[in-house]
Amino acid sequence: MSSRSKIFEELSFQKINEIVEQHFGKTAGIDILLLKGGLFNTTYKLTLSSPHHELILRVGPVNEQYLLPFELNLMHAESRVYDLLAEKHIPCPTVLVCDSTRKIINRDYMITEFIRSVPLSDETIPEDAKTELYEQIGEETAEMHSIVGSKFGRVSDIQRNGGYDSWGDFLLAQVIEIGRKCCEYNVFDNDTVNRIIGLYENNSWLYKNITIPRLVHSDLWAGNVLVRLNNMKNKYELAAIIDADRALFGDIDFEFVSPWIINESFIKGYGDNDKHNDANHQIKVDTYKLIYSFIDSFVWKVQYDNGVEYENNKLSTTELLKSLEAKLNNING
Repeated sequence: MSSRSKIFEELSFQKINEIVEQHFGKTAGIDILLLKGGLFNTTYKLTLSSPHHELILRVGPVNEQYLLPFELNLMHAESRVYDLLAEKHIPCPTVLVCDSTRKIINRDYMITEFIRSVPLSDETIPEDAKTELYEQIGEETAEMHSIVGSKFGRVSDIQRNGGYDSWGDFLLAQVIEIGRKCCEYNVFDNDTVNRIIGLYENNSWLYKNITIPRLVHSDLWAGNVLVRLNNMKNKYELAAIIDADRALFGDIDFEFVSPWIINESFIKGYGDNDKHNDANHQIKVDTYKLIYSFIDSFVWKVQYDNGVEYENNKLSTTELLKSLEAKLNNING
């Protein structure tokens, strides 16, 4: 699947060896395993001998002209998020190296401790173990959402003295920069892009009650949750929440747009979310879905060169846009 991606590229053994020597010194040998499923980052499990050390090497994408602006500084953002999670004792990777000097390779990379585990999406996990796992993930997600930032926006932007004073300002800025890239690569026509921008520009009142910037993973699904069997207790437990590079400070409902992680057990662990009493809650959530679909349309066409997924996401975007326009016109008069 990675062969279709324009931004995925494997490293040579020589370059991997140079990276290891740079940060860990010479080793008697390195066992290198390319982990499957990568379309954006290139990820390896490295096993060093003498001394024995198991590591994960994640290397950023190539052809950065195909990236969205907020995707340009994700490694350091991810490292910062793990620091914040660790302060709250939320299981996450331990970052050993985060390098953007580009001295060895012209790509950012991160090295973390290897975590012996499987993703929650793994079919070998018994169904009866998942109830408690999802409840634990709900608890840890609520703890993550208790982390408050000084500004709204992507962690990657805030780290570079960016960020916004309001959630609505961030959302508008986000669709403007996505829209520019979509126009550049003919993902949508100018009229559609302008309609999307106008929707956020003219309906900032939807977000007036979002006054506290809370940490949101924004890519939380079973594949980004690692679990392991605790042999002493003879039960599965949460090992780590991973791939937090797209995290942002904003509305916690931005986390819940996707149903991939949310079920009855997750909700039990997370606790009540009384914001759903808002009469315009679903419209607000649909505006979040529109942003995800807007991004995915660009990603599938420009980054991953997948025409089928692009057309599916493009259709979803235009249909959701029409639906939102109709609902908001009825409300606004």
